[in-house]
Amino acid sequence: MSRIVRVSRLLMASVLITGIAACAAYQPKPLQESDAEASLNEPTVATLVQQAAGLRHPLIAPLIFDPSAPLTLDAVTVIAVIANPDLAALRVQQQVADAQVFASGLFPDPQLSLSVDRVLSPSGAGLVAAYGTGLSLDVLGKFFTRRTDQEVARNVSSQVRLDIAWAEWNTAGGARLQAIRQYYLARIEVLGRGVAVLATRLLESIDAAVAHGDLKGDDLQVQRNAALDAMLRADTASKALEANRLELNRMLGLSPNAAALLAPLAASEPPALPSTAELLAAARRQRLDLQALEQGYAGQEASVARAVLGQYPRVGITLNRGRDTSEVHTWGPAVNLDLPLWNRNRGEIALASATRAQLRAEFAARLHQTRADIVALVAALNADQGMLSTARNEATLLQKSAAAYAAAGQRGDLTRMVVDATRLTALDKQIAVLSLEQSCAEQRVALALMTGGPFP
Repeated sequence: MSRIVRVSRLLMASVLITGIAACAAYQPKPLQESDAEASLNEPTVATLVQQAAGLRHPLIAPLIFDPSAPLTLDAVTVIAVIANPDLAALRVQQQVADAQVFASGLFPDPQLSLSVDRVLSPSGAGLVAAYGTGLSLDVLGKFFTRRTDQEVARNVSSQVRLDIAWAEWNTAGGARLQAIRQYYLARIEVLGRGVAVLATRLLESIDAAVAHGDLKGDDLQVQRNAALDAMLRADTASKALEANRLELNRMLGLSPNAAALLAPLAASEPPALPSTAELLAAARRQRLDLQALEQGYAGQEASVARAVLGQYPRVGITLNRGRDTSEVHTWGPAVNLDLPLWNRNRGEIALASATRAQLRAEFAARLHQTRADIVALVAALNADQGMLSTARNEATLLQKSAAAYAAAGQRGDLTRMVVDATRLTALDKQIAVLSLEQSCAEQRVALALMTGGPFP
């Protein structure tokens, strides 16, 4: 055996052993019961405080909060981003996208081929075993497409990152909405119970008046229906309050039995709404989902360019070393390439171009939907604010009347039935005011979500 053959074989063996040694080893990680139980644990207070102070998000600022104090709306917003289990699962997608960026820059491994042909017949004719070795490299195609592949992968990674940030933003806004509802539903539930008590007491008064012949039986039936309706509304408010508490706990990553103490909402006059054109311009500038669509479109542009490059011939180089049965040694390169006669990657080019057109249409449709949603929200908010102003004036007048009637009742000038009826009307109007305040507060949060911030 010649020295060149021995050296080449030793070199190939060394390369093969080195490559195998550098390969990753499989490490099983089965899903166990302890993992499922650990996933249900609430985040520790220290973890929440630390992660809230170090939060990095394009639309939500980090927050330093006191965990022993009631949670403000800003604290609820930040905790939802940190501790929501759905977001924790969604953020794993970023690791997948980053891995694709890494994979897009790798060159293909060379291929090593070895063959041996032993002589079966005729024997003793001075023939020897033949062998062949080959080293194939398919790197020229990757040299041409590597930069485009990396651009596609980076755009996809950026799109995933923006989509996750947009999901975090919507989850944070959803938790903020739940906290606002919790505040108003708790107040409405208390007033609703008061209405039910007053309606029942008024029913007793009317029942006594009917028994004395002062009122007709029809009045009793009307009040009986009103009392039943008041109790039903009070029960409905209690159920809504409990359902909202459970949903808020879920969004904050808390157990169902946890009782999150919320700070009362600050009473302040909301600022004037910007014009619809200004809101749409803010949405176009700030919305992360629109930015994600732009990144996706840029990535598809690169995909079209990649498909166009794919129509050109792929070149592969093979280095061959061999010996035939008559002990003739050979060495030489081989080149193989595709002939672009029929396919020419036309299918991939058509698919990439059609996908690009689809993404362009989706972006335009999202802009149209955003504008329609903003216009509808502004109209609804303006209508509710007008009704709220009227309802507040009416509630003020009814409260004054109820106070005056209560004073007259203490003097004996009015019966308890009249006093209770006036007080009942005032409470109903207060509930209506709270419902309108809740609607306006929720619509302002929804408008912030629609435009990409900031939260009111």
